[in-house]
Amino acid sequence: MLVLGLDPSSSCTGYGLVRKQGRKLLYQDCGCFRSRPGVPFAARLQTMYDGLVALLDTQRPDAVALESSFYGRDPDAAAKLGEARGVLRLALVQAGFDTVLYTPAQVKKAVAGNGQATKEAVQGMVGRLLKMAELPRPLDASDALAVAICHLHRGAATKASAGGSRRRPEVEALLRRVVHR
Repeated sequence: MLVLGLDPSSSCTGYGLVRKQGRKLLYQDCGCFRSRPGVPFAARLQTMYDGLVALLDTQRPDAVALESSFYGRDPDAAAKLGEARGVLRLALVQAGFDTVLYTPAQVKKAVAGNGQATKEAVQGMVGRLLKMAELPRPLDASDALAVAICHLHRGAATKASAGGSRRRPEVEALLRRVVHR
């Protein structure tokens, strides 16, 4: 099974592909969708979209996992991150993929054993888990590999659901009724 992990960003969206064969995790590819400095934000979103569409077409993953947004203190940065995530999700749904979402803490815990691990600690563990000769770079790409590993470790690769909901079906049904009133 080939899983694509995505780490959304307004400047360098990381992607990572990890294949699971039996009990082995195998590194496939990683990188970033990056625009030149000074490019308008809308053009950066277009670069992300085009990069993801091309990647899906060439790599054909079996599942996709996305790191959910981390909301800091800067509302403008949070809004841009939300827009970037929306563009990625649009490309994924247009390509027929459901997307599972993981919080940064879930990803860190699954890979490094600690939900508060630093990006560098996650990068080191990703390198070890995938038996890489060199650490994956940049950090956005190693974070994306961590998202893919998290998805494979949590066993969700065969249970992907739109939005990554982990609620019981009866709770989902109740919420749908309440929200639609």
